[in-house]
Amino acid sequence: MLTLLIKDPQRAAVEKASDGRQTVLYTAKGQPSHLYVVPRFTVDAHGAINAPDGQLHPAFIVNDRPLSEVFYGVYQGVLRNNELLSLPGQLPSRDLDFDRCHQAARACGQGWHLSTNAERSALALWCLAQGWSPQGNTEQAGVPYGAEVDPVMVSGAGPDAWRHDLSPHGIADLCGNIWEWQAGLRLLDGEVHVIANNNAAQADVSRDSPAWQAIRLSDSALVPCGSAGSAKFDAPNPNREGNAGIAILAEQILHYNGELGSDANTPGLLDCAFNQLRSTLPTEPPLLLKLLGLYPHRDLPDGDQLYLRNYGERLLLRGGAWYSGSNAGLRTLCLSHPRTHASLTVGARPAFIESTGVL
Repeated sequence: MLTLLIKDPQRAAVEKASDGRQTVLYTAKGQPSHLYVVPRFTVDAHGAINAPDGQLHPAFIVNDRPLSEVFYGVYQGVLRNNELLSLPGQLPSRDLDFDRCHQAARACGQGWHLSTNAERSALALWCLAQGWSPQGNTEQAGVPYGAEVDPVMVSGAGPDAWRHDLSPHGIADLCGNIWEWQAGLRLLDGEVHVIANNNAAQADVSRDSPAWQAIRLSDSALVPCGSAGSAKFDAPNPNREGNAGIAILAEQILHYNGELGSDANTPGLLDCAFNQLRSTLPTEPPLLLKLLGLYPHRDLPDGDQLYLRNYGERLLLRGGAWYSGSNAGLRTLCLSHPRTHASLTVGARPAFIESTGVL
């Protein structure tokens, strides 16, 4: 029997130009999305963090099964026909709250999802191990947009230094331009909640989802939310009038910088350099917190910043925006906004896992 192969010129061109590092996949509505193929790796292979031999980074485990790779959006997402796409040369969509971004990513079809913190932290570790320190639009570079200048740049418009691997075909704009929502990590009244491994790519990520778990600080075990000894972020003092200073990783919260259960953005924001984050633990914080980008595994000469409120539900934003200056970066994280937050400085990025290609 004669088999006819229908070639996809767009995919073939992207794969050829990038030497297979990028590809084009199509959504449920047939729309193209440009994705970077991130091959799975063990933590010890990169040598950036001491870890047991052969331990996969959590980004490459979904429902206890290892993935061959993760397909990560090359570009910050643009919303088209209610699907979140990764496309070059487009202004990223903004003013979208977390749930809208999550729904638009899942609408692309099976395997598609809002990029997760596990994936983002894996990229940060990869870059650290390779000595890559990507920059970005953090000083209001801007492009003409109508009658004014929009400080947000079109996707992929920057130099190679704005790509994750400092090459023309790397992942663009992980630092600055706009903040990006990430699935699978939150604070709830200061307690760190995660969705195991990279299960956030498929799991229920709603506020009341049973998939949320806490992290026990003594051994990194995932335990029910509210368990004693779980990872929490404490404020150094009960200051609720302004910047409350350096965040403290602890088993108990002595000071909240707002009213428990409130999702309001009242004063009292914890704001410090990521390298300044400290711990009340008698030993080093567990490996999992470092793998998930929640605690520095070593001091680095960057200005990456941490912002958080340890009251209410706070969903994760990564990277920084066009106004962030040296505070933007791969490790910069913001856990200060509720899932309903939407602004012209916040967007998202799609990712994909091959459900049938799990090895």
